[in-house]
Amino acid sequence: MNYIINKNTNFLFFDGNNTLINEVNNQLCFKTNVINDILNNSCIYYGSTLKGRIISCKKLINSYYKIPVIISEKNNLLFFYINDNNLIYWFNFLNIKDYYKKDKKLIVEFINDFKLVLNVSYSVFHNQILKCSRLLIVYSSR
Repeated sequence: MNYIINKNTNFLFFDGNNTLINEVNNQLCFKTNVINDILNNSCIYYGSTLKGRIISCKKLINSYYKIPVIISEKNNLLFFYINDNNLIYWFNFLNIKDYYKKDKKLIVEFINDFKLVLNVSYSVFHNQILKCSRLLIVYSSR
């Protein structure tokens, strides 16, 4: 497993058995739970550890629950976590074009027009988007 998160990574997903990576023009599947390894290795590749970035982001936005993480400052890689009925997602904030409610579901549309349907409330997803926005503002003003 040598995957490094990049600007083409839309989201990472773990279903309990497999880790799926959805990119702008590609999909990859690992037959195990490597989502934390991918996140940590990517953080290390760009200059820190996942733990270090989480601690930093917590302090920047004064929040301690479902913290968004800046994977790479230089490449504007900002990811946030969503749990959908024990399905784990890490989304690339800047690759999300739109999100909206439809028939009690949440539709997330990415920059490549790929649409993902989630069983997550709009407000939960929107709160994560707001945390990312706050993190970007605080980080860029330093």
